[in-house]
Amino acid sequence: MNDRFQVRFIDRDEFRPAMELCWRVFCEFDSSLYPIKGVQSFSRFINDDHLYTAFLNGGFPVIAAYDGNEMIGVAALRNGPHLSLLFVEGGYQHRGVGTSLVQFCQDWLVSRHTGLGDEKLTVNASPTGEGFYHWMGFKDLGPSVTKDGIRYKPMVFYL
Repeated sequence: MNDRFQVRFIDRDEFRPAMELCWRVFCEFDSSLYPIKGVQSFSRFINDDHLYTAFLNGGFPVIAAYDGNEMIGVAALRNGPHLSLLFVEGGYQHRGVGTSLVQFCQDWLVSRHTGLGDEKLTVNASPTGEGFYHWMGFKDLGPSVTKDGIRYKPMVFYL
């Protein structure tokens, strides 16, 4: 953990603010890279009631970084070891927030290791995130793909 900010699982009442942070950062840094179909797909995903239900049932853990009481970054895991969201407020990028969020996810997965395929962390990296994930030690699983208007590169980090 970085001594300038705290990283932890969010509470129920923080889910909507976490998704709003993801949307703000997506609109600022990523949306211009995608056709309208991709922007709409992302909006539907983070606003889906099924996603909130999965969060409440423990199937979509959401982690946030805080500077004092201000939420400054969000990560989420889906289907076990898949990093589904990683967004950091613009003013906090390149300050270790994203790194701390990913490391928190990695440490949590290692602590829950069952030997049933959870010895890795996967991500579908956006074009703006590929360099960061490579820097973190993720490896490409294949070429970039476009699905529902969202372009991404499947990547893996072996724990």
